[in-house]
Amino acid sequence: MARRMSRRASAEHPVLFVDAADIPSPPVVVAPPRPRATESLVPFAALLAVAETCALVELDHRSSGRTVLVGGERRAPEGVVGADALLDDGTAVIPLVLSARSSRALRNALSSKFVLISGRVGGSDSGLHIEPDEIVDLRALARDWAGRQ
Repeated sequence: MARRMSRRASAEHPVLFVDAADIPSPPVVVAPPRPRATESLVPFAALLAVAETCALVELDHRSSGRTVLVGGERRAPEGVVGADALLDDGTAVIPLVLSARSSRALRNALSSKFVLISGRVGGSDSGLHIEPDEIVDLRALARDWAGRQ
């Protein structure tokens, strides 16, 4: 036979919530940004292939600490806390985080629309990010590369 709970609120058994207003709201889950740079990177596909860049979709928690060469479209952080920008290569989107000791030239290079980045993959509970060591404007690099061929 079923028994009813007989405990009532007292000093030994405090009440967690007095009414519904005391119940905290669930945390807001923000969906990760979706990649959308596939078409805009078509003019740079040959250059990225020659440079042997890594696709962002290939990076996972085992990549943490590894130095990678990646290229793509720089996007605004779009609500990603702690990111200076986002990198979109058409396969995935990953935050770019500049260290406090980053030079002004590196910060200015991040203002380019299309970038080629050499950097270290970092990881935390919130996900992966890339800490750039070098940033090059992909448009300028493509012009120089096309002129040499």
